[in-house]
Amino acid sequence: MSSYKNVVLVGASGSVGSAVLNGLLSSPTGFKVIALVRTESRSKIGQEGHASLSVVRGDFGDDSFLKSSLEGQDALVICLDVNPTTLELQSRLVDVAAAVGVKRVIPSDFGSDVTNPKIVEACFLYQGKVDAVKHIESVVSKNTATSFTAVINGPFFDWGMERNVFGFDPEKRAATLYDNGETKFDSINIGSLGTIVSGILTRPDDFKNRYVYVSDFTISQNDIFEALLKATKTTREDWTIAHRTTDGLKKDGLDKIGNGDFAGALDLIFASVFKAGLGSDFSATHKLDNEAVGLRKSDFVETTKSVLERK
Repeated sequence: MSSYKNVVLVGASGSVGSAVLNGLLSSPTGFKVIALVRTESRSKIGQEGHASLSVVRGDFGDDSFLKSSLEGQDALVICLDVNPTTLELQSRLVDVAAAVGVKRVIPSDFGSDVTNPKIVEACFLYQGKVDAVKHIESVVSKNTATSFTAVINGPFFDWGMERNVFGFDPEKRAATLYDNGETKFDSINIGSLGTIVSGILTRPDDFKNRYVYVSDFTISQNDIFEALLKATKTTREDWTIAHRTTDGLKKDGLDKIGNGDFAGALDLIFASVFKAGLGSDFSATHKLDNEAVGLRKSDFVETTKSVLERK
C-alpha cells in the first residue's frame, strides 16, 4: 500500500485547515503540501516557510490555474466553511481533480453524521454536504482513478469550549442545559484532524470511497459540566443554571437566519447535537476508525482543564 504524499490543501488558513496542515507537516510519512490561496486573500498560512510547504496564489475562478496546481498531485484536501459559494467551488475543484487524475479527494465535511437522515432533517444546512458528496460519488464513479474519503467527527470540543458554544460560560459561571443536558454525542478536539487526515493519506486503500468515523469523546452536556466543576473547583450551587429545550434553540436559529443573521447556523447545529434520538452519538451505531487512522483518545477532563487555561 503506497501513501499519498503529494497533497494540495485548500483552506489552510482556517481553523480546520491549519489543524490539518500542522498534522501533515509533522507526520513521519513525509508529506509535501501545496496550500492554494486566492490571489486577493490576506490570510496568512501559519507554517509558511516550512520546507515541505509551498504556498501558491491564484484565481480560483480560473480552471487553468486549478488544473496546473492539481496536476501530478496525489490528494486534494478541502477545508472550507460550508455555504453555497464554497460548495460550488468544492464541486469545481473535485471535477478538475478527477480530470487530471488526483487519486484521493477529502471534501470539506468534518462534522456531524450527514449520512443520518434524522440529523439532516433536523438541520437543513447539512443538505448541502449531502449533495456535495453525492456529486463526488458521481464523479469518482466515472473517473475510477480518483476516489474519496469523507470524515465524520462531530463538533470540535476544544474549539467549541473556547467559544462557549456548548452552553457554558466559565468566566460568568453560567450554564444553559438543553433537554436537561443528558443527550450523548461524539466529539473531537480540532487538532485531531491533522492525525486523522494524515492517517487516511498514509493508508489510503483502507479508506477508499467511504466515510470515516472518528471520536475523541462520547459525552453529554452534563459530562462537560462535571468536568468544568472539577477544573474550576466549584459546585453547581456556584453557577447560574438555565434550562431550555432543543426545540427552542432550533427556533432561535431559524429566526436568526430568517432575519439575515447566519450566526443562527450554530444554534441549528447544536440543537441537533443536543437532541435525543437523532444519533449524534454515532459511535453507538458505527465502528470507529480511530485505531486505523492512528488517533488515540484524548483525556476529556484534562482537555477541559487545558481549554480553561487558554481562555
